[in-house]
Amino acid sequence: MKAAIIGCGAIAGRWVRSLLADGRIEITALVDPDQQAARALATRYGLSPVFATTLTEGLAQATIDVVVNLTPPELHYAVSRSALAQGLHVLTEKPLALSLPDALDLIHLARERGLLLAVMHNRGADPEFLAFADTVRTGGRPPFAVTADTLVALPGPGFRAGQHLPVTTDLAVHAFDQVRALITAPPTEVTCVETATGFLAAHSSIAVITVHFADGSLFTYRGGYIVAPALRTDAGGDWRIEGQDFAARWAPDPHQARSAPEAGPPAYQRCITAMVDVLHQDGPLPVPAADNLASIALLDAALASAAHRFSVPVPEVPDARP
Repeated sequence: MKAAIIGCGAIAGRWVRSLLADGRIEITALVDPDQQAARALATRYGLSPVFATTLTEGLAQATIDVVVNLTPPELHYAVSRSALAQGLHVLTEKPLALSLPDALDLIHLARERGLLLAVMHNRGADPEFLAFADTVRTGGRPPFAVTADTLVALPGPGFRAGQHLPVTTDLAVHAFDQVRALITAPPTEVTCVETATGFLAAHSSIAVITVHFADGSLFTYRGGYIVAPALRTDAGGDWRIEGQDFAARWAPDPHQARSAPEAGPPAYQRCITAMVDVLHQDGPLPVPAADNLASIALLDAALASAAHRFSVPVPEVPDARP
């Protein structure tokens, strides 16, 4: 199949490397208003695509079966919906959308058209974190008190310099994927405050998010885009959990690579490979993004809380099974 990559910023390199390593997808178009970034990406990886500033322009010049949506989060819904409406499969970076209604709309459209819609969830699928979650589920008994710090050193702003609530929309969604593996009870309420730390850099910001769960569990998250490495954690976070007669911690060293040859490819590459596997399966295509709706419900509530400065109930996720 042939793919158009929409958005040629820093994250595009990961996707291009993974797709080239897989070999089942040919990149036929690079779409970005910044044509210099698109051409630099093509040169870096030896690609010979069509260059376009919009998907419509790309479709007029190249054969495209799949769209890889790597645009800033606030554009994810519009770009994915446009691609699905034109009969194209969609693989998208997180988050699927910024609201639960928009995410549901994408899922219903993908099902209606028989198209693949899959979203990146590499932190929630990290095998080391899932092993930690297994330890919690087998050794602990809820309710739990869970804390997580995810402080990412980001020397360059990229699109985040002009993004509203960049930590909540672009970083905390990983933690929402992860905490769902630790606490299986439904979340009930979210409080979120994100504060820009412009005295550090234009894109620097720190968010504090608290989630209450129906079983009495509590999750407190502190995430941020920082500049210097002094506060840096591993990108997967520094997690602590305590329950009745149970305590555990998961905190990979941020200065050590966790993708040694014996560990296999990194989690993001495994996620991309799994998406391509589904795309090439026989029979009707499922919509894996439906499994991400619970994280989008948390994101929806967190963004509403940050905007209004009070706790917000988590919207109920309807049954999106076919």
